[in-house]
Amino acid sequence: MDKTTRLLLLFSKLLSGENVNKTIFCFENNCSPRTFDRDIEEIRLYLSESFSLTELKYMRSTNSYFIEGTSRKLLEPMEYLLIEQILKDSMILRKDEFDILSKHLLKNTEKIDLFEGKRKEIYGKYKSPFHNKGLLKMHGDLMQVIRSKRCIKIQYFKGNGNEVKQKIIPCDIKYDLGYLYLIGYRLGLEDEYPAYYRMDRVESFEILGEQNLIEQSRVKQYYNKYADGIIEMYGGKFIEIGVRCQNDFYPYMYDKFRNIKVISQDKYNTEVKIEVFEEGFIKWLMSQSVEVVTVLYPEGTIKKIREKTKSIMNKYGGVNEWQKNKIPLDYGKRY
Repeated sequence: MDKTTRLLLLFSKLLSGENVNKTIFCFENNCSPRTFDRDIEEIRLYLSESFSLTELKYMRSTNSYFIEGTSRKLLEPMEYLLIEQILKDSMILRKDEFDILSKHLLKNTEKIDLFEGKRKEIYGKYKSPFHNKGLLKMHGDLMQVIRSKRCIKIQYFKGNGNEVKQKIIPCDIKYDLGYLYLIGYRLGLEDEYPAYYRMDRVESFEILGEQNLIEQSRVKQYYNKYADGIIEMYGGKFIEIGVRCQNDFYPYMYDKFRNIKVISQDKYNTEVKIEVFEEGFIKWLMSQSVEVVTVLYPEGTIKKIREKTKSIMNKYGGVNEWQKNKIPLDYGKRY
């Protein structure tokens, strides 16, 4: 399950007045206790900044969290606006699906008359993704398959149009840069790492049966080791990378790399280590300013970054041409 879906699920349970048991939630949604703790802290921060009469509480005797003073069933206007904003900006749904979902949310929101006009305005400007494929039902069906620990056979079309029929052990669904991805291991093979399948390219899937203990252990391995290290939906080797960044850039790295660990920090810089899939990390790095991030190790990754940089510079005229035209190296930096 991707972070946005998991957070919305957890938040909706708490808002409905439910006591959310940490162990049960992690088991049902295939997330680690550490990930759950991070989600709880994000919700706690949001509540502290947005609500005056509610507070997230922990009940040690049942290992559960609940929002004190919350028994309502309808969404607050600010909650509706936040969810609608996420749906609008992610642009993963076809326009008719976005309209259906936003209408349903609005019907379950207090003071809906204040937002109907705004909803129609947003719907009018909303643009379906290029693939124009409905994903709402497929997402729900696949999430049920993942939760019920089943194996599936998918009919999938690659970017070049070639058809692939593959049996997989589905582990997760993640969102990245406008797309939903089904993540899983190819069934019957001993791949070290999971594969990624863009959901809009999945034509259909067939449920095969329950996962055996070995297959279930591979799903657990994914969540325990790999889930937090997937960056930009690119693979490569799963490795530890040492990075030094400017202190004001560290918050962005913390949000991007969920398993980041601080090694040292001084007045200007922070040194960290992360465990990631190498190709995804390099893709992310190439979009950052050269001044704010420096890779410290391993040497093999540094060599690949040098080769990638040389390839880009040669394509656009080489070093001399680059300098003559004063093309900024931090072009495309994200804030």
